[in-house]
Amino acid sequence: MRTQDYLSATDLSKKTSASLDALERGDAEKFIILKNNSPKAVLLSMETYEAMQEEMEDLRLTAMALARVESFDEKNALSHDYIKEKFGA
Repeated sequence: MRTQDYLSATDLSKKTSASLDALERGDAEKFIILKNNSPKAVLLSMETYEAMQEEMEDLRLTAMALARVESFDEKNALSHDYIKEKFGA
């Protein structure tokens, strides 16, 4: 990680507006907030956060789909015709 990715809690309190502007402009991807020289939090732009959330949801859905494919039992499957008949589609 680059040293400019780190920001002390004190500097964040003094430079909040500038830090948020840097994230919004894309000058910084994230800031790792340090307190007593120990990482305590990560500050992200909304765009980065939303992209991360979307990717996590995609991974979760992919994992669920793969689990269903692996556990699929054709003997217990309902046919398309049966579902159409039952639900009138």
